[in-house]
Amino acid sequence: MKRILITLLWISIPYCQTSKQSSGALNSNIGMSAGAYANTGTDKSEVDGFFEIQFKNGLFSDVWFSNLDMDSETSLVFNSSLGWMKKVGPNLTLTGGISNNIELNGERLNEFFIGGNISLFTGLAFFGINNTPSNFIGIFDLNFGPLKNIPVDLSMMSMGDKDGSDLFFMIKKTMTKGFIAGYTFSREQFESEETRTFTKKGYTKSWTELVQKYGFFNTVYIGVTF
Repeated sequence: MKRILITLLWISIPYCQTSKQSSGALNSNIGMSAGAYANTGTDKSEVDGFFEIQFKNGLFSDVWFSNLDMDSETSLVFNSSLGWMKKVGPNLTLTGGISNNIELNGERLNEFFIGGNISLFTGLAFFGINNTPSNFIGIFDLNFGPLKNIPVDLSMMSMGDKDGSDLFFMIKKTMTKGFIAGYTFSREQFESEETRTFTKKGYTKSWTELVQKYGFFNTVYIGVTF
């Protein structure tokens, strides 16, 4: 779940600056930003943070940390990316780059990504460098038609891989002085332990195995960017 949310925040910052602001990666100004978010939800509470820089030629880079909490079963995660994006039309922006995900417990994931933003739709595809499974993210902006001028940002996101897909519905409110608040309702995959029992000729054997299930999750977050 957390990797998806971090990826979402990472997507939203450069694309929103490209399409809605006068400064950002595609014009003559160099842009830098940083922020921190506190999340609490169905499964746990934690703190995330980021720093990013964007250049006038379309080059961008960012560093994230996540899973900062009091749970001994989770490990602090660092994610960094380096990429380039280019606005090629009035409603079309393309991007590509590399992403590295490192957990303090030793796990590492290296990927390259390609994607783009076409009007209300943003899509990204991630491909593992070390033969890890590919995954795909699609985000649809719901602020159009009668919802165009409402005071909050509405969107839907889907992420899919070889094991299935997750679906997110998101509400975000950007306030003055960089404060942000939001809510996410999601249907996601998760792993659960189940006990299996086998009995034959009076002999019984039990074992535990991981099974894939779906569940509904609620997450509320507040943060600040500067």
